Amino acid sequence: MPQTPHPSPERRPSRLVVFFGLSGSGKSYLARRWAARHGYGYHNSDEVRKELSGVAPDSRHHVEFNVGLYSPEQSRRTYAALLQRAGRDLDNQALAGAVLDGSYTNGVERQKVVDRFSAQIVISFILCSCSTALTRERFALRGRDEQAVSDGRWEIYCKQKEGFEPPTHIGGARLLNLDTDAHVDKLIERVDAFVLPGPEQNN
Repeated sequence: MPQTPHPSPERRPSRLVVFFGLSGSGKSYLARRWAARHGYGYHNSDEVRKELSGVAPDSRHHVEFNVGLYSPEQSRRTYAALLQRAGRDLDNQALAGAVLDGSYTNGVERQKVVDRFSAQIVISFILCSCSTALTRERFALRGRDEQAVSDGRWEIYCKQKEGFEPPTHIGGARLLNLDTDAHVDKLIERVDAFVLPGPEQNN
């Protein structure tokens, strides 16, 4: 008699988590580690931006705000590519979901994420922020790190801050305001509690 095939285990629902905020907020350090811990695809806006422009990820580009590599047109290309990569990750059964890591200071770009994915999955936005003193300290450390991908520095942070109004809510998605002054392990626990149901927090 032919054997009855065993039913395949149900796949966990995919999730999309967007870590965003001003440069120096600690979002990338946290997002990369959270994604690796839970088996999510991870995409960083600075890495994608440089890849699209054909430059090395660790190359330094100390240009003025909103010009060159960081012009509005290059930013639109970058965030469009992030959407495409998230879509591929969400279709990949080997991954638990997708993590996007970028400033997303522009509400239009946040809305594009919601418009693209909210009908099919749960989207969680994690707004990362920290004290001014810690932001300065992080920029100082980044300046000495030869492998740092981000070109963010104090001048860019100040320009970003002028035009960024932190959202109080994001229609079609969930929003967590996260103070990143705490140790990364504590921050991961907070994100887990917000994003994941109970059993998955221990995976």
